[in-house]
Amino acid sequence: MKSHAFKRLFAYLGRYRFRLILVMLAAVLSTVFTVLTPAVMGGITSELYDGVASGVFDWETILLLLAMLVGLYLAAQLFAVLQSFGMTRLTARVMETLRGDIARKMHAMKLGYYDTHTHGEILSTITNDVDTVNSALSQNLTQIVTQVVTAVGILVMMLATSPKLALIAVAMVPVSLLSSLGVMKAGAKHYAHQQELLGQLNGYIEEMYNGQELVSAFNYAPRAKAEFDQINAQLQRCAQSAETASGKVTPITDLVNNLGYALSAVLGCLFVLQGDMRIGDVQAMLQYTKQFSQPFTSIAGMAGSFGAAAAAAGRIFALLDAEEESPDPVPGIVPEKRAGAVEFRHVAFGYTPQRRLMQDVNIAVQPGQKVAIVGPTGAGKTTLINLLMRFYEVDGGSILVDGVDTRAMTRHELRDRFGMVLQDAWLFEGSIRDNIAYAKEDMPEEAVYAAARSASVESFIKTLPGGYDFPLTSGAQNISQGQRQLLTIARAMASDPEIMILDEATSNVDTHTEQLIQKAMARLMQGRTSFVIAHRLSTIRDADMILYMEQGDIKECGSHEELMALHGKYEALYMSQFAQ
Repeated sequence: MKSHAFKRLFAYLGRYRFRLILVMLAAVLSTVFTVLTPAVMGGITSELYDGVASGVFDWETILLLLAMLVGLYLAAQLFAVLQSFGMTRLTARVMETLRGDIARKMHAMKLGYYDTHTHGEILSTITNDVDTVNSALSQNLTQIVTQVVTAVGILVMMLATSPKLALIAVAMVPVSLLSSLGVMKAGAKHYAHQQELLGQLNGYIEEMYNGQELVSAFNYAPRAKAEFDQINAQLQRCAQSAETASGKVTPITDLVNNLGYALSAVLGCLFVLQGDMRIGDVQAMLQYTKQFSQPFTSIAGMAGSFGAAAAAAGRIFALLDAEEESPDPVPGIVPEKRAGAVEFRHVAFGYTPQRRLMQDVNIAVQPGQKVAIVGPTGAGKTTLINLLMRFYEVDGGSILVDGVDTRAMTRHELRDRFGMVLQDAWLFEGSIRDNIAYAKEDMPEEAVYAAARSASVESFIKTLPGGYDFPLTSGAQNISQGQRQLLTIARAMASDPEIMILDEATSNVDTHTEQLIQKAMARLMQGRTSFVIAHRLSTIRDADMILYMEQGDIKECGSHEELMALHGKYEALYMSQFAQ
């Protein structure tokens, strides 16, 4: 799973292959120049030692080596700066591409994904997980290349200087890695669990934040805090375990490497006394021995970061791999007329293949008819509308709009014919004018004003500071629930659709406002097909067709008078609301 996630991340890097090559080249050159410095410093030390021993200093050679040393340091720092700058820009581009893919995916996924994942989990993936991957790439990717080149370069220099001492440093590497391998595996497991718990915590916070009024009303705050503390404590323990495991790696590897360093120092001194090595070469070998262990220590220390990045990348790609809506036909069929005729032909549907909600739904709605859908909770009323809008795909049968199967039309063409008002009023942060004009780009102001008047919303808009330019906060919390519902109705009116859908549109307004809306909707629906889902049966008595649904099927169909004459389920529901 981890290798697969990193493979896909590298595919994103591969889109900027040329920049990546330049960054890696700068990292390699910086490392090569750094690796050469101990050998030059050793040469300076040997020249000085020989001068002290003989009383004659070769200043020309010493100054040349000093100039070379300064040049190597400057060159190494120059390429290090170029590598850091280039990697920062490269990572920013990769993250921009990844976030863009996530954004496009969010608009292409089936609605079922949002039904099975909390907002907090999704937001955690988009923010925390992407940031985790970003940190791993920007901080550690070039470090791996640098450390590998450093290890190879130092090994070459050590073998060229003293193969015997080089063997000691090389022998310490597998001992160091094996001693820390178990800790690294444990840390990776803890980091993966940490990312999961972080998503759960964000989901819980988002849920409690949105329901704060109910939390307070039902005195749930102590229990909410206790549940938060429980999840938070699990996250704390998991994060502590992950960091502890990651923190153990460096001390373990340092201990093993320091033992090798001490052994090299003792043997090097003996070789100098025997005349087998120059003092400067011993100095260089000790520096190389110390530096040779650092790449492996650094890479081992990155295990925790890459473990967290692997877990985060796995969650990101799980989102990107989520099932999408079926692609639109190319080219889509456009109905010859925009009349608003709707027909359900033997429609079957289930949210899961094992459990069918609808078996054989048949409806024929003529242009301009008002269709009311009633029934108990869970009867399938909203599902019927979701199928009509192609928020979900039918499992069998077909739905026709103006004589054309909705699956043969593009979703844009289909949904352009609908205006929709949901039970939960959704408004974005911006002016009232922009919210009403949401359906169409560059909507004329007169159309906005006309929609507001038709929805009986203009009177309260004029009382607000700035009128139509009054800024709504996030979720439109600075106006009442009823006013939010009125604005969503005005937005639907402004889109001027052939078919209007009202899903419990008047459930959150008072009786007086409901009467105003009903009059406005009656004017709007003249000549338009409309589907109305309502629990208040008094609002749909004038409907041309009433569908009584139960357990996903249409049990009764007809006008109000016809259904009352049947003395069936609709009459029982109606009388339960109006019987004295």
